[in-house]
Amino acid sequence: MGAMRPLRLHGVCALFLVALAGLTLPTGGLGPIALAARAPGTGSESIPTPEASFGFKPGTEGRLASWTEISKYFDTVARASDRVELTEVGVTTEGNRLIAAIVSAPENIARLAAIREANQRLADPRTLSPEEAARLAADQKVIVAIGCSIHADEIGATQAANELLYHLATATDPSTLEMLRNVVLVLMPSLNPDGHTLVVNWFEKNRGTPFEAAPMPWLYHRYVGHDINRDAFMMNLAENRNLARFFYTEWHPQVFLTMHQMGSKGPRFFVPPNYEPIDPNYDPLIWREAGLLGHAMALELEHAGKSGVVSNALFDYYWPGYEDSAPLGHNTVCLLTEVASARLALPVVVAPSELSGSPHGLPQYRPQINFPNPWPGGTWTLADIVDYDLTAVKGLLGAASRYRESLLQNFYLMGKRAVEKGSATGPFAFLIPPDQYDPHAAAKLTNLLIQGGVEIQRAEEPFRAGGVEYPIGTAIVVMAQPYRAYVKTLLERQDYPARRLAPQGPPERPYDVAGWTLPYQMGVTVTVVDRPFRLPMTSRLERATIPPAEVGGERRASYLIVEGRGNGGAMAVMRLRAAGLQASWTSTDTNVSRRRFARGSIVVGDSRRARQSVQRVARELGLAASGARGKLPSGLLRLQPVRLALYKPWVRSIDEGWTRWLFEQYEFPFTSISDQDVRRTDLGARFDAIMLPDAPAERLIAGHAAGAVPPEYAGGLGEEGITGLKRFVEAGGTLIALDSSGDLAINAFKLPVRDLVRDARPDEFFCPGSILRLDLDPAQPLAYGMPEHTAAFFAYSAAYEITAPRETTEETAVATTRSRGSATGHSGPGELTAPIQIVGRYGSKDLLLSGWLEGGDRVAGQAAVVEARAGLGRVVLIGFRAQHRAQSHATFRLLFNAILTTGIKR
Repeated sequence: MGAMRPLRLHGVCALFLVALAGLTLPTGGLGPIALAARAPGTGSESIPTPEASFGFKPGTEGRLASWTEISKYFDTVARASDRVELTEVGVTTEGNRLIAAIVSAPENIARLAAIREANQRLADPRTLSPEEAARLAADQKVIVAIGCSIHADEIGATQAANELLYHLATATDPSTLEMLRNVVLVLMPSLNPDGHTLVVNWFEKNRGTPFEAAPMPWLYHRYVGHDINRDAFMMNLAENRNLARFFYTEWHPQVFLTMHQMGSKGPRFFVPPNYEPIDPNYDPLIWREAGLLGHAMALELEHAGKSGVVSNALFDYYWPGYEDSAPLGHNTVCLLTEVASARLALPVVVAPSELSGSPHGLPQYRPQINFPNPWPGGTWTLADIVDYDLTAVKGLLGAASRYRESLLQNFYLMGKRAVEKGSATGPFAFLIPPDQYDPHAAAKLTNLLIQGGVEIQRAEEPFRAGGVEYPIGTAIVVMAQPYRAYVKTLLERQDYPARRLAPQGPPERPYDVAGWTLPYQMGVTVTVVDRPFRLPMTSRLERATIPPAEVGGERRASYLIVEGRGNGGAMAVMRLRAAGLQASWTSTDTNVSRRRFARGSIVVGDSRRARQSVQRVARELGLAASGARGKLPSGLLRLQPVRLALYKPWVRSIDEGWTRWLFEQYEFPFTSISDQDVRRTDLGARFDAIMLPDAPAERLIAGHAAGAVPPEYAGGLGEEGITGLKRFVEAGGTLIALDSSGDLAINAFKLPVRDLVRDARPDEFFCPGSILRLDLDPAQPLAYGMPEHTAAFFAYSAAYEITAPRETTEETAVATTRSRGSATGHSGPGELTAPIQIVGRYGSKDLLLSGWLEGGDRVAGQAAVVEARAGLGRVVLIGFRAQHRAQSHATFRLLFNAILTTGIKR
């Protein structure tokens, strides 16, 4: 075969006819994939059915197989079948097994190592000529991965996976056997076993009670619940690190299907192609093949009489952080299916009048080109979910088998085009210099790229690029590599293609966020070099580390001073405190041993223990330190131990989970408190600071309605809880409110603060998950360790206007809030003497850094971070998610400083 060409389809008929030539349609059994007769000599006689193993057929009303039962069943089938090999993907957050069944013809299973090796060669076009790649693709098997139920309460796919495994391990019909010869299936029955366990345990605990389908009062993951599927490029969680390693270094599938569920009052099933917009960085072949395979699934569903299938609607693939969108930048065709939900394992009845469309591609619930056969309504069950899922997979595997060689050729071709584009067009490279304000964040950014399969070189000599000199140790990401699109998508600015619900109408809300540019979010300097330059001598960077710093100055000193910059500066305080040392912050710039230490640097008295601790901090966190003799710097702010509480409502809060994860990673001890704790506890006797996660005030106050959940989880803070918080603050405590929870604090304490955009109409102000410029007052302790200009992640967040406090005249209020420039009312660092202090403002110019913003004049120059006095205590309002999905490293420090400034003394 000669040089390869992109797959060409001659009309819709070609697609449908070839898809119809896929697997045959067995009858009987559970829906579309029947339990076929067992073949002698294959070991199928010893393979039990799922029903025999679980005591019920997957999809049975009121019954769910547990993760222990599912993983045991997969073990059993793998031991008994020569078509199945079980592999460990990794270990989950809670220590459960994350498994994958490799399913194919016995002759393919016997040579998996060779298939994987050939696949890795196809993944890197620099190792093959087009002719060699064509010869390889002619015999290679297409690798299709299926991941089930990453959202653990979308439980149908995990149940269906057992029927799928049994069918493929035992079927004897010619079409299935042909498919197994052409396809290597990587079947992951759950991408979130921890969550599956939580959901099944909750269901079983309440089975037979009025609450058997009630919402869990906690997340279906230790930390993040639904956002486990928003962590694919950051890889903060073990599950996503495992999946990235498994895909990008071991298997690298040509096709990846993830199976989800959606609401119950619309279409029954979604298949690709997805809705607008798309990320233009990805090769167009990605979208064409997604359409091909999506239509093959839709065709199989229609053939089986499954109504209510929609495409080109509802779900877009613009954002790269899903488990099924991050691989797009690795030339993997990603497919999403969404099936209508039941009530976990219980049926739901949907009247025809309740069925509705969506502004995203389905304006009315009626036949149209992407939704030709609406479901008429009626009873919808877990068995229906299982049937639809299995039918869709049947269509996918049949099409993948028929298009095997074309899928492999295009897989190679997409990588080849990426390399050629990186060589011929800008950007030529991204550079990450070693001298970073926050070395901890820079190392994280570099490593998440490496974990994502990106090649990074370390400069072993100085070099010049774009007219600028760069030192040894600069990380160089040359863009002539197969995953060019992935790098470009993560590092460049996003200009979201604004869409409207109608001409001159309101904006159409993105499915997720509009901007995520990691250098901005993480506060890392990354330089784009558009034109080629002479590369220096380099070495392949396998893992980025923080460049160690040293302790200089006097060896016999009166005190030691440590840089306090970045998130490492906050960790340094916690580590020194854990070592039993009294730490203080400098309130002015300080010169020691010819080094300038900025305000917010850390001072401890010198001793053997202190020096050992400071040396570890300097080495591990990259913070320079120095010993000094003589008097301590003037104006030191003594940092006190803080007893921190994080409010955890029974209405699930993903933001609370991310905050909890962040505190654990950055070594901030805390106690989780519930509604009952706030209502019934003397908070001041136990805590110094309480943090409220981002959640609407009404949700925090009301919680779950009585009767919706077991009584011990009903209700929220209520008036009693609000009274408890007021008593806590007025007696001297600190209340820290993130994003929308600030409304609760403003109203409870009657703060002279107004949110300018919370109630604005979309045509007046619109900012859906974008990155805005943030200007900080460096004299404020809340801003210590941060650059004066940084970036904030703003997602329908808050912008504050200061109004006149009741106890003052308007003139007094204005004078107070402007007593130190335009943003502060401090009479001195660490003292909250004015009713209101503005610590940070959204940029007055060049406001939008990445994403989508309309009506920006409403927030430009307005307060973003506010500190307010209330009685003897204070309230800190951070108007945006400073810890958004543990991505926004640039503003973590605001969260940490809100804690560290609690009770500081001069």
